[in-house]
Amino acid sequence: MVQRIYLIDDDEAIRFSLTALLATMGWETQSYDSVQSFQESESNLMTLNGCLLLDIRMPGKSGITLLENWQQMGSTLPVIMMTGHGSIDLCRRAFKNGAFEFLTKPVDADLLIETVGAALEQQKLSQQQRASKADLQTKLATLSAREQEVMALIMQGKSNKEMARDLSLSPRTVEAHRASLFARLEINSLAKLIKIYGGLTGK
Repeated sequence: MVQRIYLIDDDEAIRFSLTALLATMGWETQSYDSVQSFQESESNLMTLNGCLLLDIRMPGKSGITLLENWQQMGSTLPVIMMTGHGSIDLCRRAFKNGAFEFLTKPVDADLLIETVGAALEQQKLSQQQRASKADLQTKLATLSAREQEVMALIMQGKSNKEMARDLSLSPRTVEAHRASLFARLEINSLAKLIKIYGGLTGK
């Protein structure tokens, strides 16, 4: 999936200059003159890939208002805020709401390129982590109810004998379930089970 920079700024000259600057890095930029036009054009934020360059103060819905609703809207795009009227309070408010970076206008070209590059890399890593987690969840879903019970007890540090007693099974049957769930999850040790799946099971 192609990464794209979404630029929202009501100043046409800034949109033109930043788009030209970012193009020198081979980056594709989609620009909008208002938050409203961005939201009308990009209705499904979950499908966007890249980062958002967002002016704080604009006519109509402001950039800071969009940022405050950004995570609730389901987007994981890193947001780089820009403003020509920066203040400590505004900066603090932006970071509190998850801004990736806060830049003041006129934006330094080298700093902008460095910041956008870092934001794009973060988005790439975030997507890889989500894909990996989805793969692990798919594997977990293949476990039988009994295998899930055995896994939960393994996570609690129970021995095969203790699990057999808790589940009213023979130790050999517990060992069979243990071997089966290890095979389904494509792991070969207790350490890997805990390291890879521990955070997903809540145990």
